[in-house]
Amino acid sequence: MKDATGTRQNGIVGVFNRAAATYDRIGPRFFTHFGQRLVDLTQVAPGAQVLDVAAGRGAVLFPVATRVGPRGRVVGTDLSTDMVRETAADIERAGWQQARMQQMDAQALQFPAAAFDCVLCGFALWYLPQPHHALREFHRVLKPGGRLGLSTWADDCPFLLWCLRELTAALPPQSPPAAGGQEEPRFDTPARLETALRQAGFGDIQVRSDEADFVYAQDEEWWLSLWSHGARALLERLEPTTLAQVKTRLLHQAQALKQPDGIHTRFRALYAFGTKPVAGSR
Repeated sequence: MKDATGTRQNGIVGVFNRAAATYDRIGPRFFTHFGQRLVDLTQVAPGAQVLDVAAGRGAVLFPVATRVGPRGRVVGTDLSTDMVRETAADIERAGWQQARMQQMDAQALQFPAAAFDCVLCGFALWYLPQPHHALREFHRVLKPGGRLGLSTWADDCPFLLWCLRELTAALPPQSPPAAGGQEEPRFDTPARLETALRQAGFGDIQVRSDEADFVYAQDEEWWLSLWSHGARALLERLEPTTLAQVKTRLLHQAQALKQPDGIHTRFRALYAFGTKPVAGSR
């Protein structure tokens, strides 16, 4: 079981290493949009000490760094070496002294207990082989009264469901689950999120949804964008002939979403928030 967990984790890391250079850099930057929303809704305070888990290319980390200002501190962690390298370079170019990146497993955070005022995690929880253990780690490194904010895709996210359904259907028969595929346990409904946070020890739990429309100016831009995030895990498993057929079919079906300015894609996200109780509080 341990070997299987390690194999799956290595597969996920490999996918994101290969996607790192273009992650959230092709087409409309929807991760950036939802990352800013997560920071705003979590109400991160200026001067706060913040941990951004699975920071990727900084969709959450960059708005947090702006929010906390020079008196705050933001540590972004990711298990992908390429993500860490690319984002560390972005931080250096931006000149942010209050932010840094560090390679780290979200399920074994290398920080002391009660080290942060806030822990954030954007669109990553379901990729972790042991997500419930990771949530307990988030709880451990938060100060009493500290706040957790995380985002996931909703189970009724219209565009994402269609895309994943088409790609999964093209996989070879009896194909094992893809690295990074949305396997159980899932965190795509308010009830599932609330249960997971409560089991990890959080209180004052709130879940809300948000959706937005994103436009891809060119057909090819949309297709290339699929290779720049988690969908790459499915695309990489298709034989060249099948892959070409899938591309043709998806682009044909996407014409139904086309308007004069491009392909319109609608994403629906969930945000979950919880607080680490203060000792003696109810």
